[in-house]
Amino acid sequence: MTDLEVEEDDAVRADPLQRLLLFRRIKSLSSGAWTSLLPALASIFALLWTFWNDAPHIVILLWAFAQIGQLCIFVVLDKQLDLDSASFDEMQAHWRRILILQAIGSTIWFVVFPYLAPFATGLEIAVLGVIGTAVLCGTLLVHRNAPQAALFHTLTMAPSLVVSSFLIGQWGAWPTIMLIGAFAIALVGETRAQERYFVSAAKTEIDRRESTATVGMLLNDYEEQSSDWLWTVGPHGNLRDVTERFAHAAGRKPGQLEGTPITRLFHNGEEAEELARCVIERRPFRDVLVSLRVAGEKRFWRLSARPREDGRMSGVARDVTADRLIEERVAFMAHYDNLTGLANRYLFNERLRALTGRRDAEGSNIALFYLDLDDFKAINDTRGHLVGDRVLREVGTRLEQEVRNEDLVARLGGDEFAVLIETRAGDGLLIERAHRFLSVVRAPYEVDGNSYRISTSVGVARSADGECDAEELMRRADLALYAAKAQGRDKLALFEPALDIAARERRRIESDLSEALRKGQMRMQYQPVVDLDTGETTGFEALLRWHHPERGIMGPGEFLQVAEETGLISSLGEWVIRQSLADVSAMPGNLRIAINLSPTQVKNPNLVATVAQAIHATNIAPERVELEITEHVLMEDQESGHTTLMRLRELGIRIALDDFGTGYSSLGYLRRFPFDRIKIDRSFVTDIASDFGSQAIVSTITRLADALGMDTTAEGIEESAQLELLRKLGVHEAQGYLISRPVPPEELFDMEGGKGEVVLAADFESYRKRRKGMSARSKGKNTA
Repeated sequence: MTDLEVEEDDAVRADPLQRLLLFRRIKSLSSGAWTSLLPALASIFALLWTFWNDAPHIVILLWAFAQIGQLCIFVVLDKQLDLDSASFDEMQAHWRRILILQAIGSTIWFVVFPYLAPFATGLEIAVLGVIGTAVLCGTLLVHRNAPQAALFHTLTMAPSLVVSSFLIGQWGAWPTIMLIGAFAIALVGETRAQERYFVSAAKTEIDRRESTATVGMLLNDYEEQSSDWLWTVGPHGNLRDVTERFAHAAGRKPGQLEGTPITRLFHNGEEAEELARCVIERRPFRDVLVSLRVAGEKRFWRLSARPREDGRMSGVARDVTADRLIEERVAFMAHYDNLTGLANRYLFNERLRALTGRRDAEGSNIALFYLDLDDFKAINDTRGHLVGDRVLREVGTRLEQEVRNEDLVARLGGDEFAVLIETRAGDGLLIERAHRFLSVVRAPYEVDGNSYRISTSVGVARSADGECDAEELMRRADLALYAAKAQGRDKLALFEPALDIAARERRRIESDLSEALRKGQMRMQYQPVVDLDTGETTGFEALLRWHHPERGIMGPGEFLQVAEETGLISSLGEWVIRQSLADVSAMPGNLRIAINLSPTQVKNPNLVATVAQAIHATNIAPERVELEITEHVLMEDQESGHTTLMRLRELGIRIALDDFGTGYSSLGYLRRFPFDRIKIDRSFVTDIASDFGSQAIVSTITRLADALGMDTTAEGIEESAQLELLRKLGVHEAQGYLISRPVPPEELFDMEGGKGEVVLAADFESYRKRRKGMSARSKGKNTA
């Protein structure tokens, strides 16, 4: 047992502070006694020598033998106790014996000075004073940590010296007596101060031990419970005191790692080099990430350490493999598509910017292919998203197999893909590559025993020697893709300046269109519709015209598509409905007005309310209003479109199916919705006079309409031969340039004579007169 470690007695569980105080008191008293042994013997010899001729020999010899005997007993007692193994009770008994022995020693010194004082003269007085003073102050050396012995010694020696001084100098010795009293008071005060310091030091030591024990317990618990491990390296970076847990985490045994350079555990890399520098330079470091292989599996650790005063470095190792894998997964998700594993839009943009921003001696030649799958939504809708996802993954795999390792295939989102390559190939090779992409995407897809076929559209753009930046190249590829889709499915298009000119033109139209209504540039024109039997006007079709300040009058074909794509069609459509009904309500007669609706308008939930409000505002009869739709309206949203049309029918409005015969499911729509009118597309009218196929189609349509109780109207009449033939085939009404071109409302009627007749083309008047005459003769015959 050392002075910092006292074993606990199994029989008596004493206060740790009392045990430590007793241990240190015995240690200190023993050390002081041994240190004062030689001065004590020298003092005894000096007194014997000085007073041998004056004092009785027997007395001073007895005194000397008593003092020497006390010292010998102390030596024997001190040798009997082994503080390293003594119990608390043994130490207490030993301490009591020592205190008694010290008290005897102080008493022996107490009696000798008054006894020898009467014999002292001259030099003898000086020797007696020096030895007395030394013995009195010896309490600071021998009894500094034994307050009981120190007080007893001081309170016995001070009176002894006072009596001795009085015996030598009588009352003339008062200065010496005062000096002895001052010494005694100072010694008592110092003894008390020394005791306070001694007890305070012991308490501090107890607290330190408890803190050390707590830290040790926490470290042990940390070592056992934590996912971190403690490690230590020597001055040269070799592992020292390797713990079981650290060795187990490294997949080794402690003996295998002891003395091994810590850097040998980890894979080479920048982080491992940083760790080696910190260890060699003894610099503190934190969270240095290193990797190692444990049992064939790659693991990641983070190390932190600080240097120690003994030349070593100690730190903590933490396994962060799970966190690292999550970080890598997050990084992958940030740069790669989760479904296909291809680069995502972010990584694609980064690579594209890097390539277009590169400025080297040879320049940068880049080709960009934009791919958009044709009608991929149909697979998701009919077969489910799981099948659609598998098809998308297969598309990505096929595209990757068609490029080099240094090329980039990306999924930009949905069913859009991009291929980015560096090449100096000409347009011909790029087109060949695009055809290859079309071919591999077109090949059948086998999913769960079922075969699926899809196609794609490809837009191609290139940048030669830094011709354009990333944004411009993407814009060009997008324009090319738009042009490819305009051609139909499974097509490709290479960017050319004409596409850019058309795009800029479209943007200008879009910008001007947004202000056209506010500036009053939109006007309505109306084209008459006539009855083929009588030649009389039965109604008008409302047609929108844009009076552009720079481009002149623009037909709907030049701007309605832009309006559809930008969402302006809703506001334009509402204005057309209100303006058309307002115009026709001011016209003479009860002629019908036909208004075209776009698919977007039919989807608008406010359409029915808009029409109802316009009818109410103009006080026009609902049956005079006829709304024309195309098959695309019902194709895009059958249920919603059907519901909207039924609500319009409930208002008393007539519904016409426009461009009949050009869609995919005309007969199905006729069966599902009771249209009031079928409008025969101009494509069947143009060649009807010479094309028997067109005649057969028109004849079939009219018979079908008659059977379903629907009227028919033919569009695009431009030749007089078409009129009679259409009438014979059963068509009820017709419109076209032969009859009348679309005109503003103020030009529709001839108001001379107050008749208010509709102005029709001169070429149509002969047909009209002939039909009137035939109608009159028919009436005469019926009357007769």
